[in-house]
Amino acid sequence: LILLLAAAARIVNAGHFVVWTDEGWSTWAASDHNLDVIINNVLTKDRHPPLFELSLSAWWTLAGDSRIALRFLAIAAGLITVAALYRLSADWFGVTAGRYAALLLTVLPGAVYYSQEIRDYGWLMLAVTLMTLCFLRLLRRQSRAAWAGYVLSVVFMLYTLYIGGLILAVQGGIGLLRWRKTGSFPLALFGAWLVSGLLYIPWLLLLPRQLSFIGTGITPLPTSWAGLITAAGVLLGGQLALTAGLYALGVWRIIEQRQGAIRWWAQMTLVLSSVGLFGLLFVANIRFGLLAARIVIFMAPLFMAICGYGLSLLAGRTRAVLTVGLIVVLLTTSAPIQPRLDYDHAAQAVAADYMPGDLIILENGWDDNAFRYELLLALGDNAAPDIVRTLPWVDNRTTGDPVLPRVELLIKAKRRVWLINWLQPSQVSGFLAGGGDGFQQVISHETPTGAQYASLFADQNVRETLYEQPQPISAAPIARFGDNLLLHDALLPATLHAGQRTQIDLWWRTAAALPRDYSVSVFVMDSSGVVRAQSDQSPHLPTSQWPPDTLEFDRHTLTLPADLAAGPYRIGVDVYWYGDQQRLPVSGAAVDAAHAEVMIGTAALAP
Repeated sequence: LILLLAAAARIVNAGHFVVWTDEGWSTWAASDHNLDVIINNVLTKDRHPPLFELSLSAWWTLAGDSRIALRFLAIAAGLITVAALYRLSADWFGVTAGRYAALLLTVLPGAVYYSQEIRDYGWLMLAVTLMTLCFLRLLRRQSRAAWAGYVLSVVFMLYTLYIGGLILAVQGGIGLLRWRKTGSFPLALFGAWLVSGLLYIPWLLLLPRQLSFIGTGITPLPTSWAGLITAAGVLLGGQLALTAGLYALGVWRIIEQRQGAIRWWAQMTLVLSSVGLFGLLFVANIRFGLLAARIVIFMAPLFMAICGYGLSLLAGRTRAVLTVGLIVVLLTTSAPIQPRLDYDHAAQAVAADYMPGDLIILENGWDDNAFRYELLLALGDNAAPDIVRTLPWVDNRTTGDPVLPRVELLIKAKRRVWLINWLQPSQVSGFLAGGGDGFQQVISHETPTGAQYASLFADQNVRETLYEQPQPISAAPIARFGDNLLLHDALLPATLHAGQRTQIDLWWRTAAALPRDYSVSVFVMDSSGVVRAQSDQSPHLPTSQWPPDTLEFDRHTLTLPADLAAGPYRIGVDVYWYGDQQRLPVSGAAVDAAHAEVMIGTAALAP
């Protein structure tokens, strides 16, 4: 029942939360599915070992790239951690305490959150719990199975996150203190570390390339009372006074009873690995800046082991009331640990006006990766080659390098360019908005960043702007309607998708002022001449207001029927006045003489 509750707490909404900055990095690093590329990404752009990103990439190829699929690795680790904590606590505090420890970790907001994140912090919680479980069993009785489990869990930790090495320091100290009169256990422990180190050599050889920025990118909590309370709240939950009281009760009973040398040292290992390490990190934060939620969360299972023991010591009715109260409160009142920007809304705004093949330039600093992931969810993986992150050249923290010289060739190769910008000053918008390479702004959206980001940054809107490059005004038009209305250019999709929307962009100009407000019809016709989709509307700016010899943009969105058969389809245009529904006479090379309509192109149905 506890594991079912743990699964529910971690799975519910895991597919709903948009990815945030660090999760976006994980998705980008793992998206190439090439071992050498992933290793290089981790070495040159991250502060962690490579195991999680490599596993994420492999899992991605099997399960897909949905949010819930990519978060499953963390969810699974969270469930195994709950089970391992039960076994660990039951070994040294009894079955009842084990159940309460597992239950507390099940509903602990910090543990739930980091078991839903596409990052390796949930894996570190599991690694530390398994290391501690095996180490404490070795205190009681050494066996090959326990030593093998210990070595593998240490290697798992080393390849997951470096900060977990602090647990080794505690275990080494306990080993020396407990067996100070004999050298057998310390030597065996050192041998296990040596074997783990040998298995870690492949990464150790590459690690020097990463050392220069391992400690960067962390925004620590202050070494103050407020920082202490915030960090303790992550480890002990929102009901800090109650859970801290349970922890204190468990420690008091450990000290008071001192039951047997082995049990005493096993229980003290948990105390030193939880509150002892937390105190060390709090003091070290003055110099190294390590006190952050994601840094300390690996100690949460060890804290819950002792809290569960403290809860098991209470009288039956008191214990039941507190347990039910804690479950309800912790599951229903937890505040977001990591604020999330509404990237999905911005991606959907782009998807509404996107045409396959559009170039998309991201200027969002460190959030480029998260935007990229949400865009691919909204647009499909085929859009990936046309999404350009400017993060490699500039981000919110640094001035960086000029962006425009790096993207100008890409812009020249396209006729439709999206620019998505938030927080970071744009280096590309001035070029495009100023008419560079003949581009003109045609569509602009602003998407609010959302309530969680509203108080964090002054820039509270994501800007999604589409620029198009029509033919120069001196170019020959496609067709002439009546005497003065010229269809100057048309931008069409290369393929059509049954059951989906498609965008047709027209550019018009007039040789003289038009007397009426005309309507434009755009249609998709099959090979037998039957119209399968059609859009009739007036241009955004009425045609009677068009100044002569200027280009006017006119977008049409058509919804294609789901039963379109494979084959080529023609796309046509005609113009009429709504008053008499009479089409304007049309002339030009693209005119279909049989229908007196302009056929502006063809498109095939996508498989």
